[in-house]
Amino acid sequence: VAAALFAILVLTGCGTSGGASAAPPTAGASAAMFDDPAALIGAIADVDGSSVTVRGFLIVTDDGAQLCGIVLESYPPQCGGPTLAVTGEVPQAVLDGLDTTAEPDLTKAWWGWVRVNGTVSAGTGGTPSIAITAIELDPGP
Repeated sequence: VAAALFAILVLTGCGTSGGASAAPPTAGASAAMFDDPAALIGAIADVDGSSVTVRGFLIVTDDGAQLCGIVLESYPPQCGGPTLAVTGEVPQAVLDGLDTTAEPDLTKAWWGWVRVNGTVSAGTGGTPSIAITAIELDPGP
């Protein structure tokens, strides 16, 4: 069932639509909205240091949190393609709304669709990131 779900997510676009719906924000304007992490990463030079909103598939593990450009068919799921590191705390209420591993022999992970508002950074090592200002569950595609 999980593999079928992730196949559907990948086939329905799961972050591959590539569209940003707004230009970089100006002073006093609302944050730019990106439909997926890949679109935000593609525009990172234009929005570096700005507040933006991005919708994407979040995976949280002990190694950290990331928004996936592409979700790989695995259990638990993994990111493929471009990823956006998510910094700051993911609230327990959001974690409670995500799918999670329950098997004792698997690394604990949480995953699902979210909408993140925060400040983006192009990063120094080539890994762009977004610092959470607000995060909420999203119904996905």
